Amino acid sequence: MRTHWNASKVKADTGSAIKAHLIRGVFYLLLLLAAFVIPLALGQRSATNSAIDEAKMSLAVGLSSTNEAAEVHGSPTPSIALTPIVLWDQYDNAGTTVTLSATFTDSPALNSDLADDFIVPAQGYAWWVRWIDVDGAYFNGPGPVNGFTVYFYYDNGGFPGFQAYEARAGWTQNGSTFTINIDSGCPPCQPTLYPGTYWVEIQANMTASCCGEWGWTDRTVANVNAAVWQNPSGFFGVCQSWGRRGVTCGLDPSSPDQVFRIHGNLIVLPTPTATATPRPTPTPRSHPSPAPRP
Repeated sequence: MRTHWNASKVKADTGSAIKAHLIRGVFYLLLLLAAFVIPLALGQRSATNSAIDEAKMSLAVGLSSTNEAAEVHGSPTPSIALTPIVLWDQYDNAGTTVTLSATFTDSPALNSDLADDFIVPAQGYAWWVRWIDVDGAYFNGPGPVNGFTVYFYYDNGGFPGFQAYEARAGWTQNGSTFTINIDSGCPPCQPTLYPGTYWVEIQANMTASCCGEWGWTDRTVANVNAAVWQNPSGFFGVCQSWGRRGVTCGLDPSSPDQVFRIHGNLIVLPTPTATATPRPTPTPRSHPSPAPRP
């Protein structure tokens, strides 16, 4: 289903498209001043099928905010690898469209959530997550974000379930890569994820009237389950609760997943020690003496 409002945008790489986009942005701003509503337009922008669009190269830095309601599942053990490594990598097969994942200080009806899942394998390790690379882009405005919020959810039948972690995060931008640094100044606040399936949500915090919107780049192939999206206010007319972004919500159906990469440390889980169960000592049986024959 497609309406006048759409939560997906196609990336741009040509000068004329950028100029047209800027003109549309001014037009939307005038609409806001006149009617106090920020529209999310259907316009599309073309781009190369690459996770990094060199036409958008820039560098911006955001500052960490105070941790909000961080919940850590378990705690790190002393057996932590010293050098962070790539724990999960699907930073490839980038499509040409980004999907809205943001909250707005001035247009809360646009607030939208976008999440993708991953697996912590049962190989004797837990994950201590340090930062996440996310491919994305601004549209209907130049940015920047006010900050990002990171959520991890436990899996519930192929959809996000109970929330495992939430925190505001610092960030840097290099081209279309947004590196989300999870509580770098507070190591105990960084999430520890034990083997299982999880969902990660990267949500921008923005002011639409000055800075536009931010979208997470769609991926043309899916790992595990396809990405999910919701717009709790119902402003877009689809998916007030979690639904498959592509096939259910109708947002870029040809690209079912999102582009991201998780960095962190491996935590060695203790190996259970088998304890022998003592065998019971047999109890001697008493046998009746034969009665004397008469």
